[in-house]
Parts: sequence; structure tokens; C-alpha cells
Amino acid sequence: MTRGVLALLLILAACGSPEEAGETTSTVEESTTTVSQTTTTESTTTTATPTTIVESTTTSTASTSTSAPLAGNWADQPLIVTDLGALGWWDGSDWVRAEEVGALPVVGGEDYQVSLLGGASLTSGGSQTTVCEPLLNLGVTLEDANYLGLWPGPYGVAISAGWDLHPHLFQSFPDDGSYAGFARELLASRGLDVANPVIKQLYRTDLEGDGTNEVLVVAEEVSPGLFGQQGDYSIIFMRKAVQNEVQTAVLGDSVITDPEDVFLISFTVGTVADLNGDGKMEIVLDSAYYEGLGVEVWEYADDDLGPVPRVSVGCGA
Repeated sequence: MTRGVLALLLILAACGSPEEAGETTSTVEESTTTVSQTTTTESTTTTATPTTIVESTTTSTASTSTSAPLAGNWADQPLIVTDLGALGWWDGSDWVRAEEVGALPVVGGEDYQVSLLGGASLTSGGSQTTVCEPLLNLGVTLEDANYLGLWPGPYGVAISAGWDLHPHLFQSFPDDGSYAGFARELLASRGLDVANPVIKQLYRTDLEGDGTNEVLVVAEEVSPGLFGQQGDYSIIFMRKAVQNEVQTAVLGDSVITDPEDVFLISFTVGTVADLNGDGKMEIVLDSAYYEGLGVEVWEYADDDLGPVPRVSVGCGA
């Protein structure tokens, strides 16, 4: 089992790119500074080298959701699950991790919205049970778990709540080479020189609905088969303009620089959705390896902390 509680780097550079918002207002140039956090990924990392990036401020039109709640048999607490097990829920004041409790807030027969890459489906779930042998995670059996996706992802989550899961902007867009360049710098700071990193996913979103866009980037190149080899990499990072500067937060990274190392984690954005009913969206991060899959919910805490992991579940050896 693996979890995506991984390196969080804040690299301050100039204000966002036109691709991040579709709008240009100003340009600032300054050197990058980095704040690193402990990672649990079995990958090779080194301290980031200061660099200089020139970009322009990112803004978009602030939005609010006017969608009426869906009718359904929803849980009293908005339980978040996958078929790997339950992640947890929001109790009205804080996140509750399913792995830390002995009972889930369901009786069986509840409805669930399934969110996968911005789309939503409806299904129902049973009473509390154990799933993912031999780990025996607490969870529920969903009537149609295929809505969640397949290994290695993208892989979504189901939540027993009727509010609008996707109240704000979330869209893919093509890379003009800028984000491959940012990925190249991040990989180089981890000891891997890649001339043209492959951008696997690139999304523009407005997590908080405040008119300031975030950009989610996944750069990845992996060898065929079950194991990695030297030169393989997978990295997911988020860029956000904060007070005329861009913060870059690395949510997960796995880089193979040692020819003897064959362990690689592949990262994927599973969806972006409001999973606690506050009108702001969270990031669902998938982390897959050759015999397992992890799903983790990241919440944008504030402009000082950036994205923070809240609840998770995993299944594998």
C-alpha cells in the first residue's frame, strides 16, 4: 500500500502564465526560493536549485454554484469511499480519517455521487464491511464500482452527499512548452536531466471559486511493464499566483536515478471536486505502482500552507 503524502515545495517565481488564466495583467521577475517538506515516496530527491522564471499574473472570473442539491438517500456524514476502502469524511468542523475510527457513518442503502475527472455518476452502497484483502480496510460495497475507473487510473471517489461536486472551473488545455519547462527544472533539482518532459495531464482550475486559477501538471515517462528503470519519472505539481508571485507545490514525485532502483510510483489527477460541501474543490490524487493503488484527497488550506493531504486509502502489497 502506498500513500501520496509527498514532497511539498514552494517555489516563488513571477506571476502565473497566460495559459494558467487566459489573461495577462503584469510580469514580475525574481529568483525562486524553495521550502521542502518530508516525503514518504520511495524515490530519489535532492534540494531544488534556485532558478528564475518569468510569468504573468493569473486571473479568471469568480464563480459560485447555483445548482440545487440532488434528491437522494444521503449519509448524515458525507462519507468518501472507493472500492479500495473508505477515505473518511468531513464532520462539520474537521476531516475524519476512516483508518483512525472503528465505524463508518452509514447503515447501508445510501446513495453516492461518483466523481472522476470532473464528471459525476450516481450509484448506491451497502453497509459497513471490510475490503481489500488482506488489509481489510473499512469500506462499503458500491453497486457499480466501475464508475470509479481502473488501475492505474485516473481513479475517482464516491461521496454520499447531494451537493454540487463541481461548482467551479476545471478544464484541460494544451501545453505551449511552458509547463514542460517547469517540469524539467523540478526533475533536474531531483537529479534527473530530461530535455523534453512528457506532460501527461494539464488542467486549469479555480479550486476556491475566487477568480484566481490554479494549474495542475503531471509530467511522466515510464518504461513498459511492471517495473521502472533508470530515467523514469512521475511528478505532479500545482502552480498558483499569490500576491503577484507564483507558488509551485509538488504533491508527489517519483524519480529513478539509480540503475539498481526499479520502484516507481505513477501519479494521476483522478478528479477535482467539492468533498466537504464548503463550495471549494479538493484535488483527488492517485498513486499507482506495480501491485497497488492509493487515493488521497488534498485540500488547498491557505496561501501560506498551500495544498495539504487530508484523507486517503490504499490497497496493495
